Amino acid sequence: MGYFLDNRFHGLLNSFRLNRQQKAHRLSRTSLVLNTVESVVDGTDSKIRLVPGYKKKLQNDIQCSLEFADDLVNQIPASIEVNRSTFATDPHVNAFFTNVTDLRSIFSHSSEIQDYMNDIHDNSAQCCALLCMERTEKTVMGMELSGHILKRDVLQVAVSFSDHRIYSPAPSEPETRAGLKSCLFQGLVSNALERIGKLRLASHHLQSQHQMLHARLKRYQQKSRTGRMDDRLLLAMDETSRELEKIEEQIMKAPRVTPQVVLEQVSDVFSKPDEFVRLRKSSIRLDKMGIKISDNSTQQGNRLNLTEVMIGNDLPRVVTLATFPKKELIPGTVFSDSRSPGIAASFS
Repeated sequence: MGYFLDNRFHGLLNSFRLNRQQKAHRLSRTSLVLNTVESVVDGTDSKIRLVPGYKKKLQNDIQCSLEFADDLVNQIPASIEVNRSTFATDPHVNAFFTNVTDLRSIFSHSSEIQDYMNDIHDNSAQCCALLCMERTEKTVMGMELSGHILKRDVLQVAVSFSDHRIYSPAPSEPETRAGLKSCLFQGLVSNALERIGKLRLASHHLQSQHQMLHARLKRYQQKSRTGRMDDRLLLAMDETSRELEKIEEQIMKAPRVTPQVVLEQVSDVFSKPDEFVRLRKSSIRLDKMGIKISDNSTQQGNRLNLTEVMIGNDLPRVVTLATFPKKELIPGTVFSDSRSPGIAASFS
């Protein structure tokens, strides 16, 4: 009986500890979501706070986007080592760069890599970062070995990777992933801000047109009162009146950009993050020259498992986590741009 009671006691104690841990996790997550809500409001329009219950209205949407960012970034495969040695041994590194000089130059010219490495004095240090590239496929004429016969002028597809961009360098892969989640979330904020900006611009354009047409009609009316009326003036007055009516109808139908409307725009973006950014995986086979090989071909080649990210309506870009050593940097390299564009901007 004592053994049974002792087991029951320990079971209840473990259950109590588990419940306490789960409660602490929920409180921590709720705190994170509420803090993120305030960050999103600051990043879009602080007047959203004038809407009663704005926190409650945005809380679920922000939670949805946080979970989406976690899931999407976690789908990016483990990092690959990028250096002169792996260029010869890793098929992904070999395909992504033209040669070792190209590899070192791309990382050495990155403003983000330089900013990060400048604060590190250990030459044996390395960093992990997101590498983004554009994949291009082009039909070329080449040679192909079929059995023991070398065929010439064969249509082939050459695959190349260009426009390399590097983001979120950090000491370790988990820290880089955390940085990417933050960048992705900032991309959603920018997307919401762009939508709000378009609404305001459209409203401003309608108001400007209304003022211009109203002033024009007023001038025509003043002329008519002086007795200088003719058929051309009557026609112009009639056309201006019709245009003014159309604009006034559009103004009546167009939503005023109130804090409530802004809140709705933000909510719409954060409730559907998958409409802003998407991830897909694909697999191709390439030979050492970057020529695509069909899956049913017996020709030797390397299989590349690629992860592509699409932002908005822009073309997909290949992404991979890359670990790069400081000692591979080219000494004295100066980058031309003061700052690399954001991840979202690199897709446009």
